Amino acid sequence: MSKFEKTNIEIIKNGKEAKISLIGTFTLQDAPFYKDFKTYFKQIENVSSVLLDFSNVKEYDSFLAAIYLKFAEFCIKKTIQLNRINQTEEIQNMIDILTNGLTDQKNDELENKESQFKSFIEDIGKRTKVVLEDSYHFVEFFGDLIIKFLSIIIFPLQVRWKDFPYHFIRAGAAALPIVILIIFLIGLITGYQGAVQLKQFGADIYIANLIGISITRELAPLMTAILVAGRSGSAFAAEIGTMKVSEEIDALRSMGFNITNFLVMPRVLGVLLAMPILTIIADIAGVLGGLIAAISILDVTISGYLNQLQIAVGISDILTGIIKSLIFGFGIAAVGCFRGMQVKGGAESVGKFTTASVVTGIFLIILFDSIFTFVFQALGI
Repeated sequence: MSKFEKTNIEIIKNGKEAKISLIGTFTLQDAPFYKDFKTYFKQIENVSSVLLDFSNVKEYDSFLAAIYLKFAEFCIKKTIQLNRINQTEEIQNMIDILTNGLTDQKNDELENKESQFKSFIEDIGKRTKVVLEDSYHFVEFFGDLIIKFLSIIIFPLQVRWKDFPYHFIRAGAAALPIVILIIFLIGLITGYQGAVQLKQFGADIYIANLIGISITRELAPLMTAILVAGRSGSAFAAEIGTMKVSEEIDALRSMGFNITNFLVMPRVLGVLLAMPILTIIADIAGVLGGLIAAISILDVTISGYLNQLQIAVGISDILTGIIKSLIFGFGIAAVGCFRGMQVKGGAESVGKFTTASVVTGIFLIILFDSIFTFVFQALGI
């Protein structure tokens, strides 16, 4: 049994039961005297039930309800049964009103959190559904495109060849300056970074191996594809999307034209032919960038660099890059046309799907490149 003096709260323990007597005044002016409740909580933490006695309360205001809530929250936390005794009707009503209001507030907060969590889960579900539906439609479009592409061998005249040179020049020749500049700079940067490391080991001549293999197998086809995706892929999406908004595609369908053969295939074939050519030119630009870095930093001559390059880089390395570029090109054109076909509404939708074509195109390029890396590694190529 224990008793605390110098306060208006008296706690008497009897085994697993405790009685808390509130004595005297409990107003907001008395609040500074009730800062440390840990002392009280420590005395009742091991009991199973608590009686809160209001018989000796003289003066009070809402602070009395605050005292009750302190003990009530602790008892709930510790699963202790709390009962109120000897309370006047006025005290009972005041505590009930305040505690009910706080309970409703807590319930509202809990419901709000549950609603937010539910909305979050629903949003994930909706986004997942959109991605799956989008993937399904793209695979369907991609499969139809492959069938149409193979059928060209038997029925070449079904394609609108008149548009092919235009798309080839725009995807190839028009992109040549930016491709050469970017890959040249990448070769230069790679050369400088590699030269610093090779110089420490006296392996200066192997800068040609580093540049030659990294450029021909990875960097040239990859960066060329990303640049073409940003230029041609977005352009295809914007063009076909604008035609969709202006109902030109519906008009072509009503006249009996096959949209895939009429609009999509010329673009696909144009990019497909341009990509290997751009990749070969990018190989040369990247190797020249590496050469400048090599002769600037290392004790390497031009002839020594080129001789080592011939030893390090085989025809399989160049063909690896070209094969990648063909697949990248087909994917870029397919994604651009597919996103254009998805446009609905007005100009805002055109911008949305034009952006989506670039993002999706780059994602597929990286994905295909990863797959090719594993496949070629497994085949020992």
